[in-house]
Amino acid sequence: MKKAYFILFVMFALTIFCSCGGYVKSYVATILITSSHGDEANMKFDTFKGKYNFKLKSDDLKENSIDIEASLGEGTMNIYIGTDGEKELILTLNSCETFEKTIFLDEKYSNKKTVYIILESNGKCFNGDFEFEYN
Repeated sequence: MKKAYFILFVMFALTIFCSCGGYVKSYVATILITSSHGDEANMKFDTFKGKYNFKLKSDDLKENSIDIEASLGEGTMNIYIGTDGEKELILTLNSCETFEKTIFLDEKYSNKKTVYIILESNGKCFNGDFEFEYN
């Protein structure tokens, strides 16, 4: 009987701890290369379909902005910024587009040391290259 209670407790604990993430990754990709360290993240792929997110942290928020360099061969990719479980669209990149710009964030992000960058494809995307830096 103790074993059954222990197994139920472990399953309950795993459910609680695994469901607190806020943003879920769910994707199918070929030749996917990602990197995320501190306030910088990047993603390169041959094909991608689904959702992927990066957690960006910055201890020194001077500008309250995100530098974005992005290009997409084919498809449509939505880029969101997220915090506290919510997300806001900041850019939609379409086939054969390149984007290089600094996006200044709203006041609601002004004292956030951690934000999420969420990439969501509309169908299958090809030849993507994305770089982000949280300032």
